[in-house]
Amino acid sequence: MSRKIYAPVIILMILIITSGCIEGKHLSIEGKNSSIGGEYSPSQEPKQITNLNESWVTDTRNRMDDSQGIDGGYSDFPPQEPILYSTFYFLESLKLLDKEPKYEQATIDWLLSQEQEITRQDNNSNMDNIYFLTISLDILKVKPANRSNLISKVMELQMPDGSFAQKKGDKGTLLDTFRAITTLHTLDVDLNQVPLTKNWLIEKWMEPDENENLMYSTSEASLLISALKLYQVNVSSLQNQSPRMEIIKEQENIIENQLKLLPDTQMDLLTLSSFTDFLLINGSVSSEIRSDIETYLQKRQLEDGGFNALLDKYGEPQGTYLALKIASNLGFDLNDNVSTFIYNYEPLNGIGGFRPAYRLISSSENTYLAVKSLKVLGSEPSDKEKLLKYVDNNWQEESKKAKTAYYLLVICNLLNQPYPTDTQFREEVKTSFDKFANQPIDSNDLEEVLYLAKVANLLGIELNNKDKLIAKLQSSQQEDGGFGFEASDLFMTFYVVNTLEELGSCPVDKKGCISWIQEGQITDGGFIIRRGPVHTNSSDIYSTYMSVVSLNALDAKPENFDKLFEWLKDCQDEHGGFKLAPKYANLDTSESSFEAKLEYTSWGLMAWSTLSDEQTSKNLLNNSGT
Repeated sequence: MSRKIYAPVIILMILIITSGCIEGKHLSIEGKNSSIGGEYSPSQEPKQITNLNESWVTDTRNRMDDSQGIDGGYSDFPPQEPILYSTFYFLESLKLLDKEPKYEQATIDWLLSQEQEITRQDNNSNMDNIYFLTISLDILKVKPANRSNLISKVMELQMPDGSFAQKKGDKGTLLDTFRAITTLHTLDVDLNQVPLTKNWLIEKWMEPDENENLMYSTSEASLLISALKLYQVNVSSLQNQSPRMEIIKEQENIIENQLKLLPDTQMDLLTLSSFTDFLLINGSVSSEIRSDIETYLQKRQLEDGGFNALLDKYGEPQGTYLALKIASNLGFDLNDNVSTFIYNYEPLNGIGGFRPAYRLISSSENTYLAVKSLKVLGSEPSDKEKLLKYVDNNWQEESKKAKTAYYLLVICNLLNQPYPTDTQFREEVKTSFDKFANQPIDSNDLEEVLYLAKVANLLGIELNNKDKLIAKLQSSQQEDGGFGFEASDLFMTFYVVNTLEELGSCPVDKKGCISWIQEGQITDGGFIIRRGPVHTNSSDIYSTYMSVVSLNALDAKPENFDKLFEWLKDCQDEHGGFKLAPKYANLDTSESSFEAKLEYTSWGLMAWSTLSDEQTSKNLLNNSGT
């Protein structure tokens, strides 16, 4: 429930404020200006950390580079867990390149573990996963651990008419039927034992083609021809002529005419693959069309070496496989950096398989965290030009919260770019600040107030009624030194302390506040979340970040300084980045929290940078072998 802070009726707080802040007035993070109208100075930039393991720094930079999207902004670190979909398409791609996965045995072990998962699922079979698994094992020349169980799982999905469905409750489809009999064939099943499906395929072939879309029509024809070949049925030798045969020649002419428009027209790779498969199954591809397709695919290959099935600007598994399959079928090679692209999707921890590749959804917050973290690591974004366009596009949005504006402004500063000229926004900042100064502040507004103060500092905006807001914030200090409505709360203490610092002030009871924050450090060296008498049992990177930054705003440090550095080291992921907590933490949270994420990495680096005493941390890390 939201709570509110009211300004005291009698403002003799000025005297108290003065007496409370005499010691060290102005509390600073790296020499921040004491005036709310002061400009953002270069000394406010995060300090570069020079005492980190070089290999870890390289891996962390690489993970951040992988997080930059096609729009120039950043997302969270892409997932590292492998999936069957990516593993299937990337293994098929490597097979076409006559290459093997770097972690072949690990991939085999992972696939066999996925087989166990699939066979354990009661009444929950999925044709896609069974197909991807079986074909992936076959590519690696490995037999499933329990062939009969996989066969049973496939047969569970057969419909009464002989077709197969993707999962129970679905209708049978041609694609799922093709995948089912391909899987059974790969598992050495005699397809004559599945005659109902053969009859269904023949009946399907004999039906008139009702597809209005040429790509769907050719795909369906190619799938039917390929599926019936597994039954050793040649469609041209069937006793009754299919109406499909009557239009195949006509379709061939249409397809050839469309392919002759390449490379000057766009055609997605699903369509291109369908057309080339159709022509090859029913005849051949002319040398002229072959040359045009080669030129087209060379143009469609992305900077990272991959391809996109729908011609988007990021590489992904299916598109990469389709491009390689087309090139292989037509007898030409693609740029070899396609293999580099594929290998980049093997998980960093070497557990096998291939992780997903998809369009990254960037945000202003993640972009800010990435750029700031790269600065701490002594690096810069890999594509600054795209990043600056991203910042410009996001600034042009009609409505901006102070938090988003702050992120974009800091990015400009870190890249040595001028701030956007926006008179209207500057007025909005002043108006919003005045509103909070003259009205009760809801607890949900504390974050907005902090970022309004930060933005005002960055842009040199003179704020009215600053003292009123300072008094409101200071009035929420509890007897134990923390800030809260009824009891001290780490989140509120973080927001209030840092807002007061931005406003050139500090808590009335500064020493009490320092003491309360320091009490949140536990024996492992990290900090816990506290909300009154309620607290977590284990430390985490966010609580530690908030505590360290708040102490720094008060010109103080954690009491157990060395132990905190050890704890931060334990939060480092061996493959780059920071985790929410060390492996030994007793946190009631999901497994994914113990994987490195961009925000965890930023919090860890900011805490490390804030604490960084070169000699102390260097000695500690040298002694511990990092």
